[in-house]
Amino acid sequence: MRRRDRTTASRQDEPKPARKAARASVRTIAVTVAAGLALAGCGGGHSPVAGPKPSVSASPTRPVAKPRAAGLDPAHLPAGWSLVAWPAAGTIPVFGQSAPVTNADAPTSQPSTSEPPARQPPATQAPAVAPVGRSAEQPTSTLANPNAEGAPLVLLVKHYQPDWLQVSLPVRPNGSTGWIRTKDTRLTATPFALTVDKTRHELTVFKDGKPSGVYPVGIGTGTTPTPLGHFYLAELLKPANPAGPWGPYAFGLSGFSDVITNFDGGNGIIGLHGTNQPDRVGTDVSMGCIRLRNSDITALAALLPVGTPVTIT
Repeated sequence: MRRRDRTTASRQDEPKPARKAARASVRTIAVTVAAGLALAGCGGGHSPVAGPKPSVSASPTRPVAKPRAAGLDPAHLPAGWSLVAWPAAGTIPVFGQSAPVTNADAPTSQPSTSEPPARQPPATQAPAVAPVGRSAEQPTSTLANPNAEGAPLVLLVKHYQPDWLQVSLPVRPNGSTGWIRTKDTRLTATPFALTVDKTRHELTVFKDGKPSGVYPVGIGTGTTPTPLGHFYLAELLKPANPAGPWGPYAFGLSGFSDVITNFDGGNGIIGLHGTNQPDRVGTDVSMGCIRLRNSDITALAALLPVGTPVTIT
């Protein structure tokens, strides 16, 4: 489990387009945290003891975006691809923010590893309607860019309109959505998606809608479970000590623990990271985070762009 509230960094430029339109995705972002990560209780042993405090400074690498999406609705992308928005401004107004009406949208069964994950359903029961009139003039909330870890803000797009994007929000409650102005963002696309099967303790990577790899994972315990739902990779962090409890890399997800709302000053953000206890991968061991062997998280950090959808069942 992790938090974004104690680490700051210099402002990052928005991602630049690649010179060649290769079939590639947004390069991952590495944020070096000198004293460790705020993944309280996720990487160590049984007891919920926070690890070393995060550094007061971080050095995000400059992300490179490719290919640029030409204003496509997610439904019109190639099979298995998702649209990702990179806001340009330092403070992003969010309009028409809404939370899930019920838990009906949370996945309850694991898709076969031979089948790609379904496109994310709407987070509410209402149709996707862009803000109009006064609702388009008065934001319901704002998002900071870069985020508190110093990484550029990245948002997974659920619905595209010429002037508006409905996006998944990295806020509580899980499944929250909102609308941002299309003109305030750059759009890229990712061919990857992840599913995490808690029963099988498996993470499956999909590329172009087809499975390309399966990895064993450790998940939350019965009292601190890994939440079900649809999320995305919001940031990539690089701990200063790769042999520490979070391993060499840690993705921060857009989701939060259902039971831990405040831990050591953090707000219970779920992480996907390495471990210094590889023998416990494949068990219910964490306070909600998803643990992988260090060799596996290293491979995924080199492969997956932030913005990649994650479905946990």
